[in-house]
Formats: sequence, structure tokens, C-alpha cells
Amino acid sequence: MSKNTIRELPEEKAPELSTEQDAEKPKRPTRKSKRLKRFLNVFGVFDRHQVVKLMPFILFVTVLILFYIANSYYAERLIRDINKTKNDLKERRAEFISTSSELMFRTKQSEVTKTIAPMDLKESVEPQKKVVIVSNQKKK
Repeated sequence: MSKNTIRELPEEKAPELSTEQDAEKPKRPTRKSKRLKRFLNVFGVFDRHQVVKLMPFILFVTVLILFYIANSYYAERLIRDINKTKNDLKERRAEFISTSSELMFRTKQSEVTKTIAPMDLKESVEPQKKVVIVSNQKKK
């Protein structure tokens, strides 16, 4: 294979370019822009002036697409938050049920009796009595 080298022109043959000449030269379209122009002009429908005329509509459609994408991301995040909240609610409901059943079990008379047995307290065998206080004062 041959080695890549850069040929240098002798200084006397090198063209001198001034900035004025560079400014006057029109820019040549690149290959990509030519391909794009050819692609858009497949059926002869689009030309440069029509594309320029349609630019506000194209920008409007682009903004709508961006809003659509942002809305879908927002909806997905909202769905994830809702599912997280539902799972948290299920866990708390299960915790509430287990705690309330534990409380009901511990407050049964037989369980209370077992709990206070080591303290030498005993259950009352006599029924409860109602205390009535009669006052002699007249109500005004």
C-alpha cells in the first residue's frame, strides 16, 4: 500500500487567497443537502419556496410532537406513583388488620386474667353494683 502524504505546493505557485475573495464566493451545497433536496422533491411537490412557506406549520407540528412526548412521560410517572401508593395502602391496611386483631385477642377476659396472674391480682367473682346518690337539695 502507498503511504498517505500531503503535497505541498512551492510558495511561488501557491494561490494567495484573501478574505475578500472568500467572502465573495458563494457557498456550494453539500452532498447531504443535495440528497435532502432530492428526497423532498421526489414528486416535484416541494420546492424551496414552499418549504419556507410551510415552516410555521412544521414548527407547530414539532411543538405538538414535543408536548405529546412530554405528556406520555408525565402519564407514565403518574401511573408509577399511583401503583406505589396502592401498594403502600395495601401494606398499611394489612398492618392495621393484624394490629387490631392482636388488640382484640389481648383484651379478652381470659387473656387479661393470664396477664395479671403473676401480679397476684384475681378476677372479681361478684357482679357489679350500681351506685346511686340521692341528694336532698331541690333543683331550681
